[in-house]
Amino acid sequence: MGGSEESTEAMSWADHEDIYDRLERLGEYRTVSDFAFAYYGLIGDYLSGESRDAEGLRLRMLEFLEVLERYHRALEQFTSEDEVTLGNVRSVAEKRDIGLRVLLEQLSADSASSAQSGVGAGTAWGDTEVGRLLLSAECYYQLALVDRVVDRLEAAIVSGADHPLVHFALGYNRYELAIQAFTRYDSLSGQRVVDDDDRYRLACLSAVSAMQEGLTGGSIDASLHWWVGHILGVAGFSEASRKSFAQADEMERLSEVLIDAEEEALPLGLEIRGDYEYDLFGGDHPITEDEVERAGWLLRLSYSQSELLDD
Repeated sequence: MGGSEESTEAMSWADHEDIYDRLERLGEYRTVSDFAFAYYGLIGDYLSGESRDAEGLRLRMLEFLEVLERYHRALEQFTSEDEVTLGNVRSVAEKRDIGLRVLLEQLSADSASSAQSGVGAGTAWGDTEVGRLLLSAECYYQLALVDRVVDRLEAAIVSGADHPLVHFALGYNRYELAIQAFTRYDSLSGQRVVDDDDRYRLACLSAVSAMQEGLTGGSIDASLHWWVGHILGVAGFSEASRKSFAQADEMERLSEVLIDAEEEALPLGLEIRGDYEYDLFGGDHPITEDEVERAGWLLRLSYSQSELLDD
């Protein structure tokens, strides 16, 4: 009996390590964003338990990473070819989407099976359920089903996913949903125009609220403040937007100072301690719509309703 338990534990741990081995390979592709890489690692952390459900979901996670690795490997191959047709890219994306839809069906079946078996008590199960919801959300994100992404992320937070990456993802996707629901593309101006100002502004404030929940004084705060500033700006809250951009810039400067100080200290055998965390996202370019870039640290900044509406 003891030998069987040791074998099961070893298998569980090996499965967990397999996720990070696969992630390391995936991280070699330039088409994988730094945020996505960090988010996938977070899912792996939530799936580190020793229960049967956790082991099963780790296998699902490995399937997900395999689907993505095939997709990004194909994209990388295209960059070395002289001619790449739209049909080639579409074919690769369709294969990825098929794999993700199959995986979503499996995740749904796993969840139903766990519910029928009466599994659902304890912190370990809670972490596993969070991992399932975050993985489902990412599958839906890849499939551009933003409303379902928001639904899964909200459920994950209710289940205990109180992590800055999750709050950022929820805020970003709420913002995307606001764009889809309340704006349209104007062919004459070549820009998107808002169809319903009031509902658009409320939806943007909902996105801001989610991102502010992720402000903890950690390494992602500068990126969160930048996005809060961007969303407040497009929603018409210009003064609050400027404040948030200023906070992001201040954190960025402090982050650079600490990085420089750490680089100077290392050759001397010194070690900098404190609240500073290694820059999660890397890179040295301004944050754009497509990727969350460098991050810093400082105090949490939030806006009251009066500050927003007095703009």
